Amino acid sequence: MKIGFLSMDHLRDWTGITRLIDRIAAEMVRRGHSVVIIARDFKASAKIPVSMLDYPHELIRIDINSPKAREESREKISASDIQVCAVSIGDSSLPQVSAIFKGSVIPYVLGEPFDPRVLIYQRGNPYVHFGALYSADAVQVLLSRYLPYYPEVLRRRAFVIGNPVHPPSDVDFKARREKTIRTIVSVGRFNEDDKRFSLLIRAFALLYKDFPDWRLKLVGDGQFWEYYHIMAEQLGIKKVVIFTGGVPDPDKHYADSDIFCLPSRAEGFPMVLTEAAAHALPLAGYRTCMALDVLIEPDMGVLAEAEPISETEESDTPQALADKLRSLMELSPEEREKIGKRVQEKLQSDHGESIVFDKWEELLSDVCKKVSTTGKTALERISEDFTMNGINSIPPEWDGLTPDSPVWTDETLSAAARFLNKPEGSEESGVNEQDASESELLRLRCEIAGLKRDYATLEKKYASLLGQFQAAAGRRRK
Repeated sequence: MKIGFLSMDHLRDWTGITRLIDRIAAEMVRRGHSVVIIARDFKASAKIPVSMLDYPHELIRIDINSPKAREESREKISASDIQVCAVSIGDSSLPQVSAIFKGSVIPYVLGEPFDPRVLIYQRGNPYVHFGALYSADAVQVLLSRYLPYYPEVLRRRAFVIGNPVHPPSDVDFKARREKTIRTIVSVGRFNEDDKRFSLLIRAFALLYKDFPDWRLKLVGDGQFWEYYHIMAEQLGIKKVVIFTGGVPDPDKHYADSDIFCLPSRAEGFPMVLTEAAAHALPLAGYRTCMALDVLIEPDMGVLAEAEPISETEESDTPQALADKLRSLMELSPEEREKIGKRVQEKLQSDHGESIVFDKWEELLSDVCKKVSTTGKTALERISEDFTMNGINSIPPEWDGLTPDSPVWTDETLSAAARFLNKPEGSEESGVNEQDASESELLRLRCEIAGLKRDYATLEKKYASLLGQFQAAAGRRRK
């Protein structure tokens, strides 16, 4: 097969998704397939490597910022003779995927890279999101625990494929046991909304006096870089917190660490956890992160529970995480080594590279064969009708909709897909004036719903930061 891998931000930054696509693409080449990497073109993209692995591939740079640019991008992709494409992008670019493939005969598998509770119901618009998924020939989700968050009509075409755990590293356990300085490591983009490194920094501030030979190492970069530096300084732990900056390959930082902690609110199937598992590190995080709750079994590490902050609310706290980390830090190096080896063995047995790569090859092959048999991709079937039938059956408010809401039917999701995939330009669309006004009304409803969620999120963030500032100012006055 000639397989395309579409990753919108592949040439902007090396993230977990970028590293994942690189590994799958390299393996498909090793198995005899040819590979095309499709990515948006960025001004700085000349400085970003297309691959960290050595395998032959083609590269198609695309632009989605205007109808003309999208048309040119479609022509490039269609001319490449790709037989099937795997797509893995963030939620913000999801509605643009079908615009890229519209008019081509290339089937595609759309990968969901994140926890759907956040990706769909908190940040996104379910109607738009599900319409985009309905346009794909298959949908890949990372964990079976996520399936109930999708309507039944989408679960029919959903396939569970987790991320591949890296092969076991050649860990020098003797050196790890004998070293005098111990390290808790965490890796990821400095994004407080999801990664919440502030909780880990605060938790370590509660521990460092009792564990003077321990350090906290944060591997990553992002908009909260300065914020985390200031926090470490204000908490008096600047000398024991190590900021490495962003690195394309964090292996050496796992190798010289003793515990891996991921304080995230939500993840999809964290690549950093699979990397830490390869280095046989005990794992820590919060149980409220569904991916960690599924992947970290009791004998593989520790998960902090949410604590009540009012009669009706619970929240993840630094103290809860500190208590769990303490239980790992108090163990002997030999005891942590046993836990780390269990992590390595268990995740390898369930999500080893050969298992995951086999599933990907089988799914891509099946999608390719199915379209060859039926003669049409899902997007082609949807694009045959632009009458927008069923648009009025969608409720005016999207907040509060659940996967089991009766609104999610083949008819309504097909209408959503047609809305996303209608031809660009009124002279091409063939929709009447009433359809056009309905489409505009839907677009505005989508924007309003999104803005409502954004406003609520910003209000909470403002209240949290204001409370942190007031507490810090109070300590300083004392």
